[in-house]
Amino acid sequence: MGIKIVSDNCCDLPDELLKQYGINLAHLTVSFGDRVYKPGEINNDEFYSILKSAPVLPHTSQPAVEDITRVYTQALADGSEVIAIHMSSGLSGTYQGGVLAQKNLNNPRLHVFDSLKASIGMGLLVIEAARMAEHGADINSILQRLEEMQTHMQCIFVVGNLECLIKGGRISKTKGLMADVLDIKPVLHMDEGGFIKPYDKARGLKGAQHKLIKIIESNSTDLSNQTVGISHSAVPEIADYLSRIIKDKFGVREVIIGEIGPVIGSHVGAGTFSVFFEK
Repeated sequence: MGIKIVSDNCCDLPDELLKQYGINLAHLTVSFGDRVYKPGEINNDEFYSILKSAPVLPHTSQPAVEDITRVYTQALADGSEVIAIHMSSGLSGTYQGGVLAQKNLNNPRLHVFDSLKASIGMGLLVIEAARMAEHGADINSILQRLEEMQTHMQCIFVVGNLECLIKGGRISKTKGLMADVLDIKPVLHMDEGGFIKPYDKARGLKGAQHKLIKIIESNSTDLSNQTVGISHSAVPEIADYLSRIIKDKFGVREVIIGEIGPVIGSHVGAGTFSVFFEK
């Protein structure tokens, strides 16, 4: 018995960290046409390969309440307290599904938390909670820290595939075509409500990477005691570059890099890269 952390597969944390801290996930699914890929049926490399040649963009679905309930029930089975941390309610109904599962289970040991983040931005909350639990923190201390991170976590990203933004309604077709011609890279962020909003723009791929570093510099104070997150979709070389710069420039001791999985990748495409830090 103790405190267990569960989440969903949009946290994009590396498998080794999920295993290290015993974090179980509820799974959102992705489909191309009529072909629905269940958990474990497609890896990231396969997904981005299919995405490159697919005639239509994939669709994603939140987990059924029954699936979320099963994950919660398994975690609760030994008498542990459970904190479930899910992707922003501004992007998915997974959190709302978790709340419904919580009501159905009616177990006071279960706490469902809206991260208001996605990808490694949510993953940093998951890891922090798991580490605090491992070190003996009580449930209230962990929840208080999660609320603090929810407020201060910055999620800044550059989307590699403008077609995904256009079809997803994030930018107009006219602006998308103009950005493509001028090699303008939109820089987006997640606002305090957990919604994706425009933040800035940069010229070219290198310019976008430098822009992210400047944004960190202008929005942070001391990063030396933070764990900074980076996520990417099929561009590990950019993630590695950003990690090196962040460590050298800001004295960051730990950077967690995760690859954006098929669910979020369906909406941002290949070539996306993100940074996550507390302001």
